[in-house]
Parts: sequence; C-alpha cells; structure tokens
Amino acid sequence: MLQVPAGALFRTGDRFAVYVVEKGRAKSRTVEIGRRNGLAAQLLSGLNEGETVILHPGDTVAEGKKVRAR
Repeated sequence: MLQVPAGALFRTGDRFAVYVVEKGRAKSRTVEIGRRNGLAAQLLSGLNEGETVILHPGDTVAEGKKVRAR
C-alpha cells in the first residue's frame, strides 16, 4: 500500500492530485485516494513507489517549473 502525506495533496476540480518531481521539474499527477487520517492518505492509483512528491506545493509550484530538494 502506498501513502503520501496529506500536505502533498491538492484539489484539481473534483479530483485530488500531487506534484511529483521528474527530471528536476514539477509534474502534476491526478491520484485516487482511499483512506485518510488527516496526516496521510492511502493511494489507490496515480503514483508509483519511489516517486518523489512535493510537500505543501503552494502557489509558487506549477506544471513544468524547476524544483529542487530542500
């Protein structure tokens, strides 16, 4: 079972999404979530094990924008 921190999720329309890091750039990915507990959410689809998600993406993160780890 995969899970992500709840702070990585954001709404896009009526669905949830996360930003993953691909080749140093932010890439929006729609995900299907299962159970949530306020701290984390179970992922049913949309993300693969080992992919890096951006926590609390905020307004400065956008599709294709360069990102780096802090």
